[in-house]
Amino acid sequence: MKYRLWMLPAVALGSGLSAGAMANDITLSAQDLASLLSQSSEYGFTRYEKLEVDADDGELEVEGWREDGWKLDVSMTLEDGTLMRESQRKSTLPDWSLTGDELTAALDTARSRGLEHLDELEVDSDGHVEIEGYDAAGDELNVDIHRDALTNH
Repeated sequence: MKYRLWMLPAVALGSGLSAGAMANDITLSAQDLASLLSQSSEYGFTRYEKLEVDADDGELEVEGWREDGWKLDVSMTLEDGTLMRESQRKSTLPDWSLTGDELTAALDTARSRGLEHLDELEVDSDGHVEIEGYDAAGDELNVDIHRDALTNH
């Protein structure tokens, strides 16, 4: 089971389970998410492909690229952002990946559509952004956005 990231409206990034089942899950505030993403930029991330929370390992996985095109895959603890795993390989920086501003806009859009708890955000090579999580009632919520819509956000 994955941790749920608590999305708070006041924070820029705040953007099938019952409510009882979700109450047993540990939540991570949007401020904590912002802090973890800030730490990910210290590893060189300038473009993003995927965010995923893994409750079994207590980690946030961030996949994306450095400005020079190297593909990065970093896992850090949810508790304090301690680096658990890092890999990189030579690649090419794809145009369809999300900038930090686009990532923020995608999370804001999902929050405006009712997202309260985030499981995963992923963008594909067609620019399709899928965000999975749960609303305030604990109902599953999927938000689909096209990357092009994020530049006008």
